[in-house]
Amino acid sequence: MQIKLFEFNMVHVNTYLIYDETKEAAIIDCGASTEEERTRITEYINFHGLKLTYLLNTHLHFDHVLGNRFVYETYGLKPQYHEAEDLMPGLRVQAGAFGFPIDYEPVSAEHFIKEGDTIQFGNTVLKALLTPGHSPGSLSFYSKEDNCVFTGDALFRHDIGRTDLWGGNEDTLLNAIRTQLLSLPEDTEIYPGHGPASTVKEEKKHNPYI
Repeated sequence: MQIKLFEFNMVHVNTYLIYDETKEAAIIDCGASTEEERTRITEYINFHGLKLTYLLNTHLHFDHVLGNRFVYETYGLKPQYHEAEDLMPGLRVQAGAFGFPIDYEPVSAEHFIKEGDTIQFGNTVLKALLTPGHSPGSLSFYSKEDNCVFTGDALFRHDIGRTDLWGGNEDTLLNAIRTQLLSLPEDTEIYPGHGPASTVKEEKKHNPYI
């Protein structure tokens, strides 16, 4: 698996474009909010001859979905996420609460992802792990073969996601981290929704919340 990291928008979201030797690709948490950011994605996809097949969301906080409409309008892909995320306020309400006006509506899901579902494109297989607590239906996407997990805002390097937003719960989040993420092999690479990467071993040793 090849992993291309883009850091997008005013909240510095990590957007991941992942692909393999078949050139089939998926985007996780497209936060592209400006024309320049959108161009960076399309130029990379075109340069490498990729076929975008999935738009995945770990969760629906506004900073992680700002590029969903662009992906839909450009590549015809609707986002896929856990249905519990629709319990939160919509994009405009969320962004407005943080002082970021949004003048368009989000793209609704094409398909809801359930815990344990597999997402396959090319030779790449991701397993959906339910890791709520930062939001009602946060998902992490785990690749056993490539030994990595995309955790959204559930788990960061030496930190965890905030739990004071819509549907957040610290006990729920900590339980999900311990049972779903820290149970993975210790050398599993962690790719979070913000900030640098880590490993399961690193978080077991140095994350003060765990």
